[in-house]
Amino acid sequence: MKRTLVPVWSADEIAAGEGFADRWKTFAASATGDGDAAPIGAGQAKVAEVLARHEARLMTYPGVVAVADGICQDGPTAGQPCITVFVAEKIDPETTTPEHRVPDQLDGVPVQVIVAGEIGILPRK
Repeated sequence: MKRTLVPVWSADEIAAGEGFADRWKTFAASATGDGDAAPIGAGQAKVAEVLARHEARLMTYPGVVAVADGICQDGPTAGQPCITVFVAEKIDPETTTPEHRVPDQLDGVPVQVIVAGEIGILPRK
């Protein structure tokens, strides 16, 4: 007997997925030069190379749950390729020592920090 998996999503989950798809299409268009933003290309390659060199160290910082290459969302580097560091919660820089703070840049590549919460495996339903 062959079983077929059928998604069981609420209307809110479907709407969230469609919103994500729209944002992904916008990002993909900007990355390929089909949108208003400049193509990513060589800048993203440098980010990947720098990330590969520093990934293990970044994962040792307090509260870091993941790292990835990405596009800066805010500030003077918005729209540029960058390293994205995901943390479980925001940590007050005044309460941590400098060696425990995620750097603003690595080897000339901007670093952004995004609060993502804890990351884990979702339970089966």
